[in-house]
Amino acid sequence: MDISTRRQLLEGVRRAHQADSAHTAAARARTRAARAAADARAHLSLAEASGLSAGELEVKRAAVAGLVLREQEARGKLCRTFTAARAANGALGALYAPHARGRATGGLTRSAVAAGILGELAATPRELVLAADAIVVSTSGGKDSLVCGQRVVTLATEAGCLDKVVLVHADLGEESEWPGVRELAQRQAERWGVRFLVVKAEGGLLGLVEKRGMWPDAARRLCTASLKREKIAPLFKQITDALSLDGQALVLSALGIRAAESPARARKTSLALDMRASNGRRMVLTWHPVLELTEADVWREIAGAALEYHPVYDALIPRLSCVFCVLAGREVLVRAARLCWALGLDLPRRYVALEEQIGHRFKQQVSIAEIVAEAARAEAEEGPLTWSRGDALRHHVGEEAAADYLRRLTPAA
Repeated sequence: MDISTRRQLLEGVRRAHQADSAHTAAARARTRAARAAADARAHLSLAEASGLSAGELEVKRAAVAGLVLREQEARGKLCRTFTAARAANGALGALYAPHARGRATGGLTRSAVAAGILGELAATPRELVLAADAIVVSTSGGKDSLVCGQRVVTLATEAGCLDKVVLVHADLGEESEWPGVRELAQRQAERWGVRFLVVKAEGGLLGLVEKRGMWPDAARRLCTASLKREKIAPLFKQITDALSLDGQALVLSALGIRAAESPARARKTSLALDMRASNGRRMVLTWHPVLELTEADVWREIAGAALEYHPVYDALIPRLSCVFCVLAGREVLVRAARLCWALGLDLPRRYVALEEQIGHRFKQQVSIAEIVAEAARAEAEEGPLTWSRGDALRHHVGEEAAADYLRRLTPAA
């Protein structure tokens, strides 16, 4: 099956999914409309029995008539979306049947069809890169994004299509992230010779928390959704529009996430169809080029290519996320507070003040005030936090690799 056929099948999957989603939404709307009409009829019966004036009853009857009409329209839309969903799923089945290799397609789910096609595409990354019209690499400036970008750029360079690649950084601002992150991401783009775009969330994490009156947590990762994903999503349209293609554009969205980071990420696949970002003008495939890597693997690739990484890693902060990440463990949070003091950052005090202001604990198990107090005790016992360039590599891949890395690191870094 060639890549053109796979794209047609994935587009069939997208249309069927969209049609089913529209039918589900229509079913919910019809239920709400039917409930509203029934409630209005009941209220009208009570009103008629209560002796209201003819004028008042007329107003209520008009309201009921309007709600009944709305229910009828909702029923009609439900029927239309059912027909559309049935047709879209039928079209997908007919499109896939010639490629089913003798298997019956009746019991094969849409997700299984998509998974098979995406798995085949992921196994041929060079072909995927060549077929793409644009490749968007989202970068936090961190180690996983760094290796993700290096892998994508290497593939694109070997395929002779580096001009397709754009590096996008979601700037969280000085109130949320470590100093120099945006500048580092830009230097990485310059090293690779690719375009660099920045999106910015005003107010950063602290602004979001103050507005909502609560901190994010593992179940409600508002920081990722609001500060990164929602800001980057409009770029897919901008990039597609700039291509000025007659047909549907294929956009690869590369993310530096690893299965070893969490159970949720372990369930992800190397390639996925982004239903929210895809439409008739563009097909967006979410690509995870470093999904299978361990943390040590990442550091070995950084050392091997002499890639510049952010110095907070040398202070043994494991992730270049928000300075105080709600997903970080207690020990890392304490170390982050101490690193803030070593860098002259006022963030620990500001986080404590915000926690007090909104009356919501930073984490259910521990407050940021407790973290800062523990960090102060560690400072009193051990003195200020210290580190040396290359400590992250020494910790993960050994002294020899760190020494070689420091010798080969480009002067511009």
